[in-house]
Amino acid sequence: MICRNFLYILNLCQKELNPLLSIKENKRKLDFNYIYLFFTAVSSLVVFKIVGLLDIIIYKILGTDLFLGYHTLLEFSSIVISFILFTITYYTYNKNHRARLLVFFTVFFVTGCLDFFHTMSYNGMPIFFTESSIPKATTFWMLSRLILGFGLLISGMVPYNLKSYLPRRYFLIASIVAVWGFFYIVTYQTEWFPPLFIEGQGLTNLKILLEYVVMTVFGITVFFYVQDYRITHNKIFIIFATGLIVGIFTEAAFTIYKSVYDTYNLLGHIYKILSSFLLFRAIFIYNLDDPYIELEKAREQIKLYAKNLEKIVERRTAEVQRVNEKMMEELEYAKRIQQSLLPPKELNIYGTQFVSQYIPCEKLSGDFYHIHAVDEENIGMFIADVAGHGISAAMMTLFADRVMKPSKIPSRFVNNPSPNKMIKHIYMEFNKSDFPNEMHIVMFYAIYNKNTKVLTYCSGGMNSLPILVRKNGEIDILDKSIGFPICKFGDLFEPDFQKAEVCLEKGDRVLFYTDGLTEDYRDHVPVALEDLQQILIENRDHSLETLNKVLLDEIRIKTKDIPNEDDITYFIMEA
Repeated sequence: MICRNFLYILNLCQKELNPLLSIKENKRKLDFNYIYLFFTAVSSLVVFKIVGLLDIIIYKILGTDLFLGYHTLLEFSSIVISFILFTITYYTYNKNHRARLLVFFTVFFVTGCLDFFHTMSYNGMPIFFTESSIPKATTFWMLSRLILGFGLLISGMVPYNLKSYLPRRYFLIASIVAVWGFFYIVTYQTEWFPPLFIEGQGLTNLKILLEYVVMTVFGITVFFYVQDYRITHNKIFIIFATGLIVGIFTEAAFTIYKSVYDTYNLLGHIYKILSSFLLFRAIFIYNLDDPYIELEKAREQIKLYAKNLEKIVERRTAEVQRVNEKMMEELEYAKRIQQSLLPPKELNIYGTQFVSQYIPCEKLSGDFYHIHAVDEENIGMFIADVAGHGISAAMMTLFADRVMKPSKIPSRFVNNPSPNKMIKHIYMEFNKSDFPNEMHIVMFYAIYNKNTKVLTYCSGGMNSLPILVRKNGEIDILDKSIGFPICKFGDLFEPDFQKAEVCLEKGDRVLFYTDGLTEDYRDHVPVALEDLQQILIENRDHSLETLNKVLLDEIRIKTKDIPNEDDITYFIMEA
């Protein structure tokens, strides 16, 4: 009858735990972990069946002293395992905060203590606070098994990856209170509990029913842990489930013993120690062994990385170098394109000579200038400086080329050339474009009439104003026009750009330059303004080429040890 009941439970579990075959990549693949689980169940059943069939031959009631020796050894082994499991789960909870560990250490602490009380109270043992007896020992046993069964069921219902940050000390305190409460009631108020075993008659129906309850709870718990295995494919859940299956046969053995000293009682304790070992193995691997295995794998991986680090660094360095070379090559192309937009360094238009110099602090520059014939008697020229330098500033030179070259200037400006109108035109075009708000340009625009020798000019916020050097050595600054920078203020403000005029004589020179030539940056000035004026005066009788060489040499000397931090651009006009 008992065996048929077990077969029914196993068949039910088999339907729930199905299948032994798992499907992976549309192919049926045998999962040996399910076979391990099934083999454990069958082996436990076979042993139980053999003992039942050979009942007449092997059944016996052992002597009190002999049985107590075996019983104490087996129980204390189980108790030690319970307290080891308590210690592992209690101290690893603060490391990984898995909620299941709260249930585990509470259950194993309580059951370990109750198993100890059961062992010390077993009939035939010395007095343990009160006289040892069958009712006291059996009651401790049944409480321990019920707490273990329902405790493990609760642990199975808690998701395996659920985190908890509840303080563990509260659970430990509650466990201690529960243990001493059970101890007091069972030890001193045994009569409160109904009899579970009657000497001379055997087990009561209540005891058998409670054992079946524990068996059923274990069976349901098996289902939850196999579900965890299906999700994670972690073998420890199968090991835990096999421990529970062996636990089912533990309870089965305790439903059929007739004496507290007989072979079925001893068989139940053997099943119990095996079940405890399997539970211990699963929890130990999951909480201690697995982390160290992962650590060892990580250590080996680090060793592998260390061995290959030099090769990896070389490969990465080569990749970075290739990208950098490609970028530098493209910047060089961009530099050539940008410089192709500038006029020749030496220029003669209608007898008016020009020399220029362009020194970017990076591959690309934010400075630009242009010199061109407006009509048969007027020469237009401008110099400009974009906020910043490098790629972003260089892109602005394309805008300048688009709106400021002669071919791009509206015909109304060509027929009636005026610097202030040109700068206003540039301002309006700039505000029509979708440039960032922080971008701006400062510039100086001038038109020279070769017949009247009048230089008309207008400033668009230029902070480095041109220097006029007369043939007689007098110095003048073209500061009669102080305009507004070219910026994204078109919706708020329309500046009134005013032009100014200056008469030149043959041999007079005008230096147009950006602030990179004279700007004080970190206590470093390429050419101080006073030195610049002195160079212009001292070389006023020399050719423009000689003046340009002297000025360029001065710049090179000053920037030899400290590279210039800004673009340097200038051109010199001689009337």
